[in-house]
Amino acid sequence: MDENQLFEVIIIGIYLLGVLIIGVRSARQVRTSLDYTLAGRQVPWIIVLATTAATMVGGGASVGMVGRVYEVGVAAALITCAWYLQLILTGVLIAPRLRRLNLITVGDYFELKFGILARTMAVVNCWVFLMGGLTAQLVAMGTITNVILGVDYHLALVIGSVVTIFYATVGGMRAVVKTDVLQFVILVVGFTAAATLLLIRAGGFEGMAQQVGREPFYLTSHWSWPRIASLFVAFLLGETFIPPYVMRCFIARDARQAQWGVTGAGLFLLFFMPVTTFILGVSALADPSVAQAVGDNPQLAFPTLVRTAFPPLFSGILIGGLMAAVMSSADSILSCLATSSMEDIYRRHFRPQASDRQLLKVAQRSTLAAGAAATVCAYFFSDILTIFEFIYDFWAPAMILPFVIGIFWYRPTRVYSVVASMIGGMCGAMVWLIVQRTSSVWLETKVGWLVDVSPAIVGLVTGVVWLGLTWVLNQHPPKGHLFQPQSRRGGLESG
Repeated sequence: MDENQLFEVIIIGIYLLGVLIIGVRSARQVRTSLDYTLAGRQVPWIIVLATTAATMVGGGASVGMVGRVYEVGVAAALITCAWYLQLILTGVLIAPRLRRLNLITVGDYFELKFGILARTMAVVNCWVFLMGGLTAQLVAMGTITNVILGVDYHLALVIGSVVTIFYATVGGMRAVVKTDVLQFVILVVGFTAAATLLLIRAGGFEGMAQQVGREPFYLTSHWSWPRIASLFVAFLLGETFIPPYVMRCFIARDARQAQWGVTGAGLFLLFFMPVTTFILGVSALADPSVAQAVGDNPQLAFPTLVRTAFPPLFSGILIGGLMAAVMSSADSILSCLATSSMEDIYRRHFRPQASDRQLLKVAQRSTLAAGAAATVCAYFFSDILTIFEFIYDFWAPAMILPFVIGIFWYRPTRVYSVVASMIGGMCGAMVWLIVQRTSSVWLETKVGWLVDVSPAIVGLVTGVVWLGLTWVLNQHPPKGHLFQPQSRRGGLESG
């Protein structure tokens, strides 16, 4: 280990020690399961903004998307705007309505509106999404440490996982929120300073274009318009109403704080991240040492750029920003998994009358178990954006329509239609994914643009068709306990 690496290790060590201390101190404030899962529902809007933004900027938005800009140019930065637009829409239109319901999980919402069967399907979708998302964050964590410090990927994966799982387990949502604020500051300072320095060093965007050519600045230089539009819609819908953002609505002090916090996070990131991501990706493309190290794995571009383009002090800070980006998303997902285990599984199916102490223990143990399972998955699946595209394909078709209908156009007579749309959407996405994987050559020959249509879009259209058909054919209130909406609002407190 050379002197530069030693300095960077010290910086990372200080950062990891800081988040561990926050986790231990937060554990002292956890007295109830509500403290552990929802931070007591007392979080002001500015903290909601910071924790939502930090959660959004994870391994996919940092390591993954800088790698995609390195590979395909400005189109990759453009499609990230979809993430931030959906946060703005969620904050303005949905967040205050969700907060007023005083619920605990996404599953609670689906049962409240559409019954037990819808809740079960929603919980399954949440777990698939959350486990995939957590795996992607842990992959990013291992990749960063491996590339920058030369630590073996699997060892780096274990170290990062252990630290994240520890503070999320002992401190719950209170620890997550506090560490997210720290991580938000670090990643904003680090990413902004890095992008500014690289832009000045290159002589502005014109200087960058002279270094790498005009191709990365053209939208369709590598991706077709159908591919760009399809990915934009998939990214827009793929993270809409996902548990980490819904939880940010639930933890806010009141409806107004939820609205300001989530909307503010979306606005801030929309004006900050796409430009920053583009500068970092193009700068990596212009650096010959990065190209040599990356080879055929574009997601190594950002960590390699950090290692080669900056002096030790600055690279140490930027490494802290990268770790902050990944850990802030990972800890939020762990918190959601713990809350779902406690509320959707244990209290729903095993002990409806469980004491608060029992619920707290279940949440803590679930955090540990989910983290360990995702660490194992990260050993076998290492492409961050491939993981994200997969979970997006199955989240949007099943979950977007029920959320929108439940908020804006809910009627008890529409329960059958909503459940049918969930089933139809999931089946449509799955069938199209299989068709793409098995018949891509035939599709490209016959109707080339269809190859680039995301399964999320096909699934969503299928869900809309099923919704319309069943809506027309069945206008009667639902029968049977599986379809009966529940009047219960939240499991831990009434509000």
